[in-house]
Amino acid sequence: MHLGDVGPGDLEAMAALGIDAVWLMGVWRNGPAGRRWWRQVEWLQERARTSLPNGSEHDIVGSPFAISEYEVAAALGGEEGLLALRRRLAVEGIALVLDFVPNHTAMDHPWVRRNPAWYVQGGPDQVAADPDAFFEVRADGRHFIAHGRDPWFPPWRDTAQLDYRNPDVAAAMTRTLLDISNRCDGVRCDMAMLVLDDIFRSTWTARSRFASRPDAAIGAGEFWWRAIRLVRESYPNFLLIAEAYWGTEWRLQQLGFDQTYDKTLLDRLVADDGRGVGAHLRADEEYQRHSLRFLENHDEPRIAARLGPEQHRTAALVAATVPGMLMIHDGQELGARQQPTVMLGRRPDEPVDRSIADFYADLLGTTRDEAFRLGHAVRIEPQLAWLGNSSHETMIVRLWVGSHRSLRLVVANLSDAPSQCYVPLPIPEFAGRTIAFEDCLSDARYVRSGDELLTLGLYLDLPAYGRHLFRIQVENPNSRRRRRSRSARPSGVETD
Repeated sequence: MHLGDVGPGDLEAMAALGIDAVWLMGVWRNGPAGRRWWRQVEWLQERARTSLPNGSEHDIVGSPFAISEYEVAAALGGEEGLLALRRRLAVEGIALVLDFVPNHTAMDHPWVRRNPAWYVQGGPDQVAADPDAFFEVRADGRHFIAHGRDPWFPPWRDTAQLDYRNPDVAAAMTRTLLDISNRCDGVRCDMAMLVLDDIFRSTWTARSRFASRPDAAIGAGEFWWRAIRLVRESYPNFLLIAEAYWGTEWRLQQLGFDQTYDKTLLDRLVADDGRGVGAHLRADEEYQRHSLRFLENHDEPRIAARLGPEQHRTAALVAATVPGMLMIHDGQELGARQQPTVMLGRRPDEPVDRSIADFYADLLGTTRDEAFRLGHAVRIEPQLAWLGNSSHETMIVRLWVGSHRSLRLVVANLSDAPSQCYVPLPIPEFAGRTIAFEDCLSDARYVRSGDELLTLGLYLDLPAYGRHLFRIQVENPNSRRRRRSRSARPSGVETD
């Protein structure tokens, strides 16, 4: 299907969920060399046969991250199709985000033969030690060009590793980024940390034959520092997202990225590490605002297959209501359980999990309002409910305050056991008033004394993976009423 043929109902449905941007993977052309290589991989052949109706090797389309040219694939409608889709997305208020892969190109990218010196190359010793890490090219001589790689994993056998010690490479890739920026509203930069100067050099100094070359010691400095500033000169509001790991997120934010991947939050949510999540979310608020939260992506298993339904919902609530950007992987919001493979041109057919779909519709609809979009978040530290009870340590609490004092309180128990705590709410307008807490994700409604809240805080008793997203209403003093506690402890929110 061409990009320009996407149905209007699909775009309207995304807009109704409050989607601000759509990241399209696999728009750019990948060459036949990569497809040929992947069609020889036995596990991928088996995946095509077993996961797709009438699947075969013809469903293997190659990796979207082995780009032969930054041109829209003809099968997707070419540049005209992309432009038509971008215009229609803009009508719905949705930005278009595309891929930029800075670390490498496809093996059959035109630069490989035209400018082989732009790529990392191996000498006899490196090639002999790791022959699968290189491929031979005969162009103006004989070259053994390295495949791209993450230093902790085997090389990506369908790629060619760019050499950022060569200033011409940084200049060419900057021009490529500028060209992409003219065709979309933002880019997601694949494995952005790999081209940080120190990481690039530590990865390739011992793996290439140019380690001692004088000009290789010069390089072009930090690629992102220069490239991002040139993009901003032409497109001040362009969105730059970095896929980043290894603790490089803050550095990349400082170099100009708007958002960086937050894999740590996902790992701790999946590990059922409520205390670790709390510690992670105490990071600097500026860092939090520039973090991209996600529960799954094309590299991660489906969250519905990793977590039980209640834990899944609570993890989604946390990811959606901390400062930063939320990324929803296509199918996640429908409860999909089979992890798709990006080298296949089709995805498995799965039934919609209606309960999960309804939950995401409620969650995304609720977080579209003024408090979350225009307000600011206040991290609240839950307090001990009674001596000897440390269950408050697994509770995550945030108060969102809108510009017109609209108040939203998010509470989540990241534990497989019940948890209790008091939540301090030093909000001056509570004095002498009656306060109603209306849960936007259920029909629960609780009424409390404002004076009691100011004195003691809000008492919470949540079951395993319990959660609330409260809309707080300050009611007229004449309607004030108290609710008697069912225990010796002061009254508060009690969840069965």
